[in-house]
Amino acid sequence: MDYIFNEDVFKNNFNVQDLDTNGADTSRLRHIPDKKFRLFPYRANGKIYIVTEVEEIISEFFKLILLIDTKDLQYEILCEKIKENIDIAKEDEPFFDKTVRKLFFKNGKFVTNNVGLYAYQNQCEYKSMEDLAFFFFCVFCLDENECKNIKSVIEKYPNNVLEELLVHSISVEAKERELKEKKYFPIITGIQEKFKKDFRYMLLNGMTSLEDLAKLFDLYYVYYISQACVVLDNFCSGSREQTVDFYYALDWEKVSGNRKCCTHGWRELQQNVNHLFCHAITLELVNQHTGEEMYDYISLGEFVKNDMEKDRLVANEIQKVEEAYKSCIGDCKRIYEIPYIDDPYDTKTNQAIRHLFKCVEEQFIHTERKRANRFYIDKFEKYAKSRWLKNRRKSGMVLNLTERDIIFLTKISLADSDKIKLEELFKEYESRGIFLDNTSKKLLQEFFTKLNLIDKKSDSGDAQYVKRIL
Repeated sequence: MDYIFNEDVFKNNFNVQDLDTNGADTSRLRHIPDKKFRLFPYRANGKIYIVTEVEEIISEFFKLILLIDTKDLQYEILCEKIKENIDIAKEDEPFFDKTVRKLFFKNGKFVTNNVGLYAYQNQCEYKSMEDLAFFFFCVFCLDENECKNIKSVIEKYPNNVLEELLVHSISVEAKERELKEKKYFPIITGIQEKFKKDFRYMLLNGMTSLEDLAKLFDLYYVYYISQACVVLDNFCSGSREQTVDFYYALDWEKVSGNRKCCTHGWRELQQNVNHLFCHAITLELVNQHTGEEMYDYISLGEFVKNDMEKDRLVANEIQKVEEAYKSCIGDCKRIYEIPYIDDPYDTKTNQAIRHLFKCVEEQFIHTERKRANRFYIDKFEKYAKSRWLKNRRKSGMVLNLTERDIIFLTKISLADSDKIKLEELFKEYESRGIFLDNTSKKLLQEFFTKLNLIDKKSDSGDAQYVKRIL
């Protein structure tokens, strides 16, 4: 690994203007993430469609798994193609056409609840939907073997003659796809295997409705982003495997400000979320080199670890990045006043990256570009508010679990087991990023009791088990 900053690459990717074109007291570049380093599927644009319902991206996600491109299916054309493969009396054709429309079309669009046909649903209406689907595909590390295994399961799903005819008729419309886009970089790697396990279980056990799959993506979407935010804020000392506990409240319970769901929930997470755009820009700056490899903070930290000479060289390159960047920011003199903290217990590389980040952050707080920062983080915040947050008035916004969330979490936690110890169930929740304090746990136990799901009869005395939810 060789890390060398290239100023020409920087000038090209950031559209740097000459001093003759723009004055010294203006900004002479454009902040454009994702050219060299893809972090999050967001844009610093207030006009971009914000995905709040992940059902909208499931079709595109399956197209990526199957590596196919499909066209929007037209009702009349589809009926004709199916009839080419069957013997049907002329007088029965209107009834057949009506049946196809009723089963597979809604408001003129092809719609299905069969996972074997999801990839053939209508194309994403907005680019941000495609971006989010590709983001999931990348950060959950679905490699070629994993995709083949998923495909073999999906291909078994058409479960009646009409669906088999449908697949046969529309598969010719699919075109083989090649992933030419630069992939998103997985900042954390400690949750992917859990996602794959849950995904496989759901595919193999019929939990394949759009609603169920959306719940899975919702769960791991908030889990990944929340943990990635924390890791990024730790810079070179972050860990890809370690996770931070974020606490949720049950939808129906009362919440006071001293509860963990308030002190160690959204209030704490939001501070990290506020840095999303600045990290995206900082990592884009760091990756202005001639190679194709993407370097995040952790990979640079690992490269210089226990090697003073490498540490010195990489830190020098980061400082060159900062000098080139600051020379183009003429409308924020405050970036020249940021103190450079010399910590003898920290690497020079980490110190250089932290200082670069502060320079980026400073001018996104104190110039008109703060709007770009807000537009970018809104893409996640508005999703979170629509799906995972509840306003608790005096206690503010709190991460929230509904009854449907609990039932879904319990189903995938038990998987093939008939029952599970209550304490083990809480650990299963935690392994998916959902933490509850003792008050919430007690209320959840009462909820299971009302549903007649608590089994106290066991050979371990007073141990309590939660039974399978049908």
